[in-house]
Formats: sequence, structure tokens, C-alpha cells
Amino acid sequence: MPTTAKEIAEKAILNWDLESPTIGPQFNEDSGRLIFRIGTPSRDFLLKGFPDSIPESTIKSNVRAHLFLGNEHDMAPKLYPAKNGEYYINDRGYRFYLMDYIDGREMVETPEDEFLIGQAARKLHSLRGYSEQSPMEQTKDRFYTWFREKEFAKDFDAILDSIPDFEKLDQCFVHTDIGPHNMMLAKDGKPVFIDLDDAGNGSRYLDLGWPFIMQFVDFNHDTEEMHYRFDLALSFLKGYFGTDEISREEYELIFKGAEQMHISYMQAYGPYAVDSLWKILLFGMEQKEKLWEMLG
Repeated sequence: MPTTAKEIAEKAILNWDLESPTIGPQFNEDSGRLIFRIGTPSRDFLLKGFPDSIPESTIKSNVRAHLFLGNEHDMAPKLYPAKNGEYYINDRGYRFYLMDYIDGREMVETPEDEFLIGQAARKLHSLRGYSEQSPMEQTKDRFYTWFREKEFAKDFDAILDSIPDFEKLDQCFVHTDIGPHNMMLAKDGKPVFIDLDDAGNGSRYLDLGWPFIMQFVDFNHDTEEMHYRFDLALSFLKGYFGTDEISREEYELIFKGAEQMHISYMQAYGPYAVDSLWKILLFGMEQKEKLWEMLG
């Protein structure tokens, strides 16, 4: 029985009909997933294995999103069927699928890359024909039970009260975590979306809003000093909207999406991070009018 991650991958890859596959480097070893580059004489692939503890529904949703965004629209890595015709297989406590290895580089926080990411996001949101809902919960109701013991609870609730019901607004295919950390720039210059765990139909404004506080607020964890990356925000918006004018109504919805997406992460980093995340939320909200003025 295989005992190491590499040995498990060596057995798993036999489920695909590949020419002389070799197991290459392992990525994200601390994630709990098995992710290996697979070499063949003609091209390279990426083998991803999810522990059986992850619900199978999550894997199925991920596979459907990859088939839509990658195989149909060439905006994500394509998946390849195993010998049994299925796009994922169960093997030794993992569910594996095989996809293209993107030859290129990770995208980074520069105005140039943010412009390209904005363009890719606009194209993503224009896609039609996907029927599966994103696993991401759009309602804000669950947040009202959070932080009852905090001094800022009343102000927190007031922010929640001002956030619209995104389930009733402009639904389209969304990624839910758009940023350089989830994008590759292929050698041909094309941005490629990766990590489609929560991709599916959802709110355009939650998807657009994610980076405006979560990413564009630059927070120094040692000094707690903050500044806003207006250069990145402007480039992202320019990439997304192009020559189209951004209406004030749409701009407000993007920032309300930013508020909800940031709030949704405020418990993710543990109780000691909550106060800092609250400060980041308020600081990010304060930048809205400054950014609007810069947009002219």
C-alpha cells in the first residue's frame, strides 16, 4: 500500500491514459490536498486530490465549474476524463481530477495585472448557460448573530442593515474570490482563473466587491497602519468597465458587495483577528468617496 503523497499520486495517475507519466513537484503541501505536476513527453498536467472528508458535492460542483469555464470557454484549466469516462475518481482516501498545467506565472498586485484581471472578470460575468448555483451563501442574515459581545455590535448591525439582498440582484457566473492569488497569466498573455471551489451562479456585485476591501486595503499587521491601493482599484475598474461609464448606483452596489464579502471573512482568522478586521472594514468604507472622485 502506498504510504507517501508521491506514492499515492503515482497510483492515482494510472486512472488516466497518459503516455509515460512522471510525478513532478508537489504544490501547497500544507493544504491537506494532494497537488502534483505531472509530466508527459507531449505536455504537462496538474493532478489534484481532495480528501474524502470534503463532501463529494463540493467536488462535483468544482468539476462542473471547470468543465464550463475551462473546457467550454477556455478561461480556466481544462479537465480530462479518466479511463472510466468520469472527470474525477476515488482512490486511496482522495478524489482526484486531472487538469491542464498552466505554463506561465502567478498574477501579482500591479496596476498592469489588475487591469487584465478586470477585463477577465468582465468576460467571466458575460458568460451564459450555466445552471448551477454557487456554493457561496449570498444572504446577510447569518451575520446578525455575530459579534454580539463586541462594543461595535450596534454599528456592525447598522452596516448590515444597509446591505441589499444580493440574491435579488443581477445574477451571473461568478468566481467569488477574484484576485491575483487565484489567477495565472499564461505565456500567451491570457489570464486564467484557478481555484473554482465556490464558482457558479451568484451576485455580480459580491464578485466585483471582493477586492475593494479584502485586497486593496494594505494593512501592516505589526503597526496596524493602513493605506489604500487606489492604483490597483482604478486599474481593476478600468479593465472591467473599459470605456463604459460607471453609474453611481452600480458603484454603490460594488462597495456594498465589498462590505459583505469582508464581513464574511471576519470569523475566518480566529477571535484575535476580529478587532483588526473591523478596523480594516471601516477604513475600506472610508475610501469609497475618495475613489469615486478619482474616477471623475
